[in-house]
Amino acid sequence: MENGSPLLHCLLQHTLRTLCSFSTSSTSSKWVYAVFWRVVPRNFPPPRWEFGGTSLDRSKGNKRNWIIVWEDGFCDFNECEQRKSGYLINEIFGADVFFKMSHEVYSYGEGLVGKVAAENGHKWIYSDTQNGSESNYVGPWNSSIDHQPRAWEFQLNSGIQTIAVIAVREGLVQLGSFNK
Repeated sequence: MENGSPLLHCLLQHTLRTLCSFSTSSTSSKWVYAVFWRVVPRNFPPPRWEFGGTSLDRSKGNKRNWIIVWEDGFCDFNECEQRKSGYLINEIFGADVFFKMSHEVYSYGEGLVGKVAAENGHKWIYSDTQNGSESNYVGPWNSSIDHQPRAWEFQLNSGIQTIAVIAVREGLVQLGSFNK
């Protein structure tokens, strides 16, 4: 979105922030972070995403011609700081763990994230810790050969209990929560 309109960037940031907005009501969001991953052609520079532009047709050509990259993200760092006092783990989820995700690049149609994008689906992944010991990852991939993304290990070991990956028109939305 570097070449896109500033208005679109603000709308995306506002949407991600809204997904994580937190209040004291029981119906409030419990997501601590939201990330938008964009599906782009493997050959760079990526196309200009003009306001009112059309999406690229990923059904044409080889799946290997597409990659999934970080477009924008929002994390409620205040919520992360409040959680620090309640956890007995070495590293609580925060800016360093959140921004590790921005370096990830996924292949469209391959691995857990790539398959969610290609199938236009969603996956929910849960961390199950027992007696403060190492996390056991419980999720739909346990019966498949898809490996979990590297950055997720850091997240699940730093207090994130749920990760949701949901396909949307131009890419994926990834959400993380301290709750199951």
